[in-house]
Amino acid sequence: MGNDNLVNIEELDYLDNMIVKPIYELLPSMYIAAGSSSVLWTNSTLGIAGGGLLFCLGAIVWVMRSNFRRQDQAHAPAKRFTIPESLYEFIPFFFIAVAITLLSNQQNILGFAVALICLYRGASLLYLRHRYRQQAWQHVKPASAVKRKARM
Repeated sequence: MGNDNLVNIEELDYLDNMIVKPIYELLPSMYIAAGSSSVLWTNSTLGIAGGGLLFCLGAIVWVMRSNFRRQDQAHAPAKRFTIPESLYEFIPFFFIAVAITLLSNQQNILGFAVALICLYRGASLLYLRHRYRQQAWQHVKPASAVKRKARM
C-alpha cells in the first residue's frame, strides 16, 4: 500500500536519457534563433509576441545553465556602481534583442549600422563568457553519472 510513491531506478535512468546531449546543449540556441526569426520575418502581432517570448525563454535557459555550471565565485568588483548579477547575465541578450528589433523596424542605413554594432557586441559578450567558462563546463559531470556512482 505504501509503495505507490516509490520510483523505480530503471525509470530514473530512462528519464535521464530522454534527450541526447548534443541536442540538449543546442536547445537554448535553437530557442533564441527560432524566436529571432519569428520576430524578423513574421508580420502578425501574435507571431512577434511568440517570437519574443521564445527568445526570452532561450535566454533564461542559457543563463540558468551557465550559472549552474559556473565554478568560479561571482564577486562584486570594487566599483561605485555595479549591476546586479541577475541583470548582468542578460546584457548580451539585451544587445541581441535590440539588434533584432532594429533590424525588423529600420529601413535606413544608420539603423542597420547600429543593429550590427549591437549584434556584434552581444555576440562577442556571449563568446567571451562561453570561452571564460568553457573550462568549467568541460568538468561538469552529468547527473546520471552522479546518480549511478551514488547507487554503487
